[in-house]
Amino acid sequence: MSVPSLLSLDSQSYIRDRGARLLHPHEYADSSTSVAYPHHDHSGSGYLRDPPRSGLPPSTQFAHSDHIRHSDSSGRKRALCIGINYRGKSNQLRGCIQDAKNIRALLMKNGYKDEDIKLLTDETDNITPTRDNVLDALSWLVDGVSSDDSLFIHYSGHGSQIVDTNGDEVDRKDEVIECIGPSFISDDEIHEKLKSLPCCCRLTTLFDSCHSGTILDLPYVYDCDGQRERAVAATVLDNISADVICWSGAKDNQEGADTPQGGVMTRAFIKAFQENTNRSYKQLLHSTRISIVNNHHQQIAQLGSSRKIVPEDKFTL
Repeated sequence: MSVPSLLSLDSQSYIRDRGARLLHPHEYADSSTSVAYPHHDHSGSGYLRDPPRSGLPPSTQFAHSDHIRHSDSSGRKRALCIGINYRGKSNQLRGCIQDAKNIRALLMKNGYKDEDIKLLTDETDNITPTRDNVLDALSWLVDGVSSDDSLFIHYSGHGSQIVDTNGDEVDRKDEVIECIGPSFISDDEIHEKLKSLPCCCRLTTLFDSCHSGTILDLPYVYDCDGQRERAVAATVLDNISADVICWSGAKDNQEGADTPQGGVMTRAFIKAFQENTNRSYKQLLHSTRISIVNNHHQQIAQLGSSRKIVPEDKFTL
């Protein structure tokens, strides 16, 4: 299956966002609570403009000592691709299922086997991405993983924020992904799943949703110059042993755009990677951001990690 390049949009009217409003504790007392969405502005003028970057305190704790080696990615490969269009719902999206299929095709071109890729979409012939099914799939992904194995998670769908209750967020908001149900999974829950991954295992993630900047609660975030741009709260958990890389489609305070051809972030990432598979981390981040800007969107792609990385190093899947 071929992976399409990033296409220019014919009309801004085809664009909608993948975001939701901030929820309060009484609105998500259990995981079955619906995530409510604002009216979508189809004129193309309703997207959040990038606000000034806020200065955040440097983290006082980091996940690893510098002497621990990084994964060499020589082991098994396994991936989870999730695409949710919310068919028949008031918050329906158009390109998320296609995103998941395009990422699966990209992975298969880069050493992943079809039988080692689990695809969850809200099509009738696939496992429905309910909260329970997504959590089960995450457990499948991390089960039995060894050092130097390579994992990949892709999520394309709605993202939102809820009130942070454990103090690990500087902005006092947890990020969530919305499943079919309706229900959601928080960044804290995803982070908890990653704690079982062994040292020197490699996990790469790509989240194409609103408010996804710190969806994994990782301590390092990088800019296009390769500098550590900011750190999350000093209370961020330091118990992920694996090498985790997180690409995300928007800052925590931004919305991400959806088109019939796919999400803006997923398409930009695929285009940038396929144009030059020898790009470094910072080159890939820069190219992805440029692709987004060239298609008239204001969301800013993010790069985070569980450990300090060398931004000039080659990025691999």
